[in-house]
Amino acid sequence: MDGRTAKQSVENSKNRSDEARAARLKERLEALLREAASVEVELSRADGSIVGVPHYSVIENRAHELGQQLSRRVQQQQMNELAAGAEQTAPCPACKTRWPVKIKKRRIKSVDGALELCETVAHCNRCRRDFFPSPGDVGI
Repeated sequence: MDGRTAKQSVENSKNRSDEARAARLKERLEALLREAASVEVELSRADGSIVGVPHYSVIENRAHELGQQLSRRVQQQQMNELAAGAEQTAPCPACKTRWPVKIKKRRIKSVDGALELCETVAHCNRCRRDFFPSPGDVGI
């Protein structure tokens, strides 16, 4: 087997491994969503949000609220993980001098409601300005 064939073989193996992992994660997510739906149905009856035979819009609204909660949690976790993985310093966009990067919490309003997330922020003493390095820019 030559070098190119060996490299392709390794890449194919990695792709199959990634695909298998993605399939397992999708199955796990589906199971968790089924469980969340089941808990929501039980909760809506236990807390009196749904009594008897409700209008479909009541069921739909509760489902949308659950979806929005999930969306906010995903947004929060994604942003927190990005901030946690940021470099310790980042270059100022104007003068290119590197400055320490801090993680700050910030409240935002997403289309699915308000949430608090972490973001990276740095301050350039030379330019006297804050800048917000994105993970793709940090370390360049």
